[in-house]
Amino acid sequence: MSHLRACAVLVCLLLFGAGAAMAAGDAGTKAAAPNATSSRDDAIDLLYAELAVARNKQTAEALEKALQNEFLRSGSPSIDLLMQRGLDAFKAARFDRAFFYFDEVVTLAPEYAEGWNKRATIYYLRNDYTHALRDLEHVLRLEPRHYEAMVGLAVMLQDLGDNKGALDLYRRAKSINPWLEGADAAIKTLQLEVEGQGI
Repeated sequence: MSHLRACAVLVCLLLFGAGAAMAAGDAGTKAAAPNATSSRDDAIDLLYAELAVARNKQTAEALEKALQNEFLRSGSPSIDLLMQRGLDAFKAARFDRAFFYFDEVVTLAPEYAEGWNKRATIYYLRNDYTHALRDLEHVLRLEPRHYEAMVGLAVMLQDLGDNKGALDLYRRAKSINPWLEGADAAIKTLQLEVEGQGI
């Protein structure tokens, strides 16, 4: 396993841990109101705007967590329950069980980007790049600013030897989240490999 792949797996585990904790904190909330989707979209737009101009890492981390929290809100109590069960299974390293729940989420709520994102992580951990890439591309069709999905794609493209594609994705992700952890180092390394030493 490459160093970048090991780092990516660690990031996946950390993101799932944070997501599980936040989702657990939301357990028992009432069903979404009819305008919940609009409110959620507005909240996500605002968080992205604030993240782009965050002045320090602490602020950026708080905004990242708030975005993850918003992404987990599907607007459906039944989908939220399936997601929570999947997150709990993932946290317990029961990846096959987690996959079952995330696969159900994708089947029942194909317009919910985070279901695809979580299922992609399981595919990635199984070394099933074909399905992981497909799921992450679907995430970005639903939410083009999803920088975590961009990083996931970048890591896989780099593993597959597409350094230019990986560099483009890291740059896009960093333009959305200037405080994205590990992005500067990845960009620096890939830039040398793709573009060579500056004159």
